[in-house]
Formats: sequence, C-alpha cells, structure tokens
Amino acid sequence: MLDLKAKSRIDITSQTRADLESRFNLGADSPGNPNNPSDIAKPPIYTTFGGTAGLTHRFNRFELTVKGNTDRTVYQDAELNDGSTLDLSDRNYDQYGVALRGAYELSPGIKPFVEAGGDRRAHDRSDDRNSDGRTIRAGAQFELTRKLTGEFSVGQLTRDYKDPALENLRGTLVDASLIYYATPLTTLKFDAKTTVAESTIAGVSGTLTRDFTLQADHSFRRWLIGTVKFGYGLDDYEGLSREDKRYFASAGLTYKLTRATALKGEFRQDWLRSNVTGADYTASTIMFGLRFQQ
Repeated sequence: MLDLKAKSRIDITSQTRADLESRFNLGADSPGNPNNPSDIAKPPIYTTFGGTAGLTHRFNRFELTVKGNTDRTVYQDAELNDGSTLDLSDRNYDQYGVALRGAYELSPGIKPFVEAGGDRRAHDRSDDRNSDGRTIRAGAQFELTRKLTGEFSVGQLTRDYKDPALENLRGTLVDASLIYYATPLTTLKFDAKTTVAESTIAGVSGTLTRDFTLQADHSFRRWLIGTVKFGYGLDDYEGLSREDKRYFASAGLTYKLTRATALKGEFRQDWLRSNVTGADYTASTIMFGLRFQQ
C-alpha cells in the first residue's frame, strides 16, 4: 500500500491564489468485495493517480473558488486459485470533474459556503458503465476557538448511467473534517465522507459508501507520536439487496527522523458484517512505512 500526495499554494496577488495537488495511491480491494470473482486467490491490486488545480479570488468578504480534477484508476490482473490470471482491465476508468464554491466570511472564525460540482467517469472497455455525476452541498468552515477547527457540509448527489438498465443513483451527502486540540500534546480528529464506488456486478449501478473515522494522536516526545483510530463504514449497493457494514480499529507509532522524514508502523483489525450469508470476514494487517513531508 502506497499513498503519495504533493500540495502547493501560489499567491498570485493579495486577493488571488492557486492551489495545486498531485496524488498517487497503490491499494488492494477488500477481501469481501463482491466485484471480485469467487475463485480469486487474493484481492487485486489497483493504482489511482491524478491531480487537482484550483483558483480562488476574494471580493472583500466574499470568496469564489473554481477547481478541476482528473484521476485514473487501473487494475492489475487478478490471480485465481488454479494459478491462472484474469484480465480486470474492464474496471479501468478515467474521471474528470469541476466544482464551483462561493463562501462568505461572516466573522474571522465562521465562513458558510455553497458548492456545486459535476464529473464524468469514462471506462476503457465498458461504455455502458460510463456515468455523469452531480453534487450540491452547503456547509461552513469554522474556527470556533483555537482548539476546534474544521468543515462540515450536507447536500445531495446524483449519478446517471449511460446504460438505461442501470438505475440512477441518488444519495445524501454528509462530509466533515474536524480537528480538536485537546491539549498541547493530544489531538482528536473526526472525518466523515460520502462517495460512490464503481461496480462490475450485473444490474448494480454503483455503491454508495459512507465512512466515519475518529483518530487520536498523542506526542510522547516531539519525535514519537502514538495514534489510535476507530472507523465505521456502510456500503449500499444500488440495484442489489446487499448492505455491508465495515468496522476497523488500529494503533500505530510515528518516529520522526527529521522534520521532513518519519518512520511509521501500524497494526489494524478490520471486520465486515453483511446481510449476505458467507460474506462476513475478519482481517488483520501490519503496515510499515516511510513518510516524507515538506
């Protein structure tokens, strides 16, 4: 597993700035993913890479942001139990999107906003799986005190598929990113995210996925940070009477070699509980990594 991100900010004028981000993720499907064949030997590996570019301009207290993004997802061949391989290139797709946000600074610590966006997903081989998505949401960025900062929003998402046999997907958006500085040494973080995942199951449009994560970081020393995480996720398959509930708990340590470089170790336990018989699983993962941050 590999997760790389690079971000930069360019202050063009005192009122205008550009924000750039590039990203690369190497991951694997979860063991209980129903998109995988039943005789698969191990979860397939995929890569997702892309970038986002945004431009923000302030008109006194009003702020207008426009951003565009592009991402590509590519799956490696899957290994089956009999030793053969299965071509998964039908799951490869590109995604392009644009979003427009307007925000108004009511006070130095509260900034309500409204955002509308659209995107298109284009598959390499299965044109019928191509789709157009739209989102609209309202929320606020806030810094209520120096201890509590974050962003919260609610809204609506829709996803329309080219294949008329696939039901269009509708759902409520609930997104949040909160940080609470409990003490100078301890930080609490809460994240909520709503997304739509692709599917290759016949008759299934996609998967409405909701994830909630609570994280606590404590600095034992300036160079040694302990982290515990707890998470809950819900996967609702549009067009299939299946619902998966996911849980995880993890504990890790970060050892800072320098201000920019750190060693990381983490133990994670995952559980999946489904309303489909035989789909439940429990998995244990040990991860080691090296983090670079500038």
